[in-house]
Amino acid sequence: MDNSTAPAALEELARLVRRASQELDRAIATSLGDGSVTRWHALAAVVDGVGHPMSHLAEATLLTGANLTRLIDGMIADNLVHRKVDDTDRRRVLVFPTRRGLLAYQSMNSAVGASGLDVLAAGNGRLAKSLAGLVVRLQAEPVTT
Repeated sequence: MDNSTAPAALEELARLVRRASQELDRAIATSLGDGSVTRWHALAAVVDGVGHPMSHLAEATLLTGANLTRLIDGMIADNLVHRKVDDTDRRRVLVFPTRRGLLAYQSMNSAVGASGLDVLAAGNGRLAKSLAGLVVRLQAEPVTT
């Protein structure tokens, strides 16, 4: 590929990755019904029950600031999670799943499993590994001009 087609190829790759992400979220949302994809990601992040800080949830949901706070506030209102001040660092707040949240997460996983979308993650996760490799490469790659 010569230098004149590299920007066009990069634009196409960025567009395709974004489109794939949107379509995957749409398909998952369809299988979840009333549940949202971001709630599913948030519950997945806290389902181990050890309590996680908002920074961990930001990474899991790809939300930050006010949007993440609104998501967790809504999940608290629906009795899916609860907050607790960290016993070891009183400045930090941890998020834990409630029993209802654990049941909702199991139900969401069942719905996603029944949708047949798990085929996309089959084959030893080759697609997921390729995308994870792309993310790592983009994070490590210095931008040169």
